[in-house]
Amino acid sequence: MSWFRRISQVLSLALFLAVPGVTAAVADSPAPQEHYANHPIRVRPGATAAPTGLTPATVERAYSFPTTQTGAGTTIAIVDAYNDPSAESDLGVFSTQFGLPPCTTANGCFTKVNQSGGTKYPRTNSGWALEISLDIQWAHAVAPGAKILLVEAASNSFTNLMAAEDYASAHAQYVSNSWGGSEFSGES
Repeated sequence: MSWFRRISQVLSLALFLAVPGVTAAVADSPAPQEHYANHPIRVRPGATAAPTGLTPATVERAYSFPTTQTGAGTTIAIVDAYNDPSAESDLGVFSTQFGLPPCTTANGCFTKVNQSGGTKYPRTNSGWALEISLDIQWAHAVAPGAKILLVEAASNSFTNLMAAEDYASAHAQYVSNSWGGSEFSGES
């Protein structure tokens, strides 16, 4: 018998004898164990008046983003699927909360189009809408002087996302997306 196997058996036996629950668990007819909480559990809400977590300033410091380069004169395209009807207003709240300059359609900073460049937006999908809001907010946080072009694909199909990518790459210097896909067969 190997040394490792022998040690394993000895340790298993020691555990079996030392821990009462192990004995009961392996008995032929284990009896149910009754357990009671010693103290009532009290839960307190974790919500606070101010947002917590990462702020644009902490991310800027953590990644040593140069504060002198704001992205002015450039456009960042964000490509995602489906529609986020509150994208611009959510960006406004984010910008106000963190002291960023306004980025709106009215001031020319924010533009939202479908995958063909039009304004007939796809249907709303709440999961993708959340992703869209995060994407545009953090693009604005990292480059507050850049214009934001949101390109919404008609669906999350590869065909529609690629059409949105084509539009985005023709109308922006930088393209960001938060989606991916599997490799094709033969690709590696």
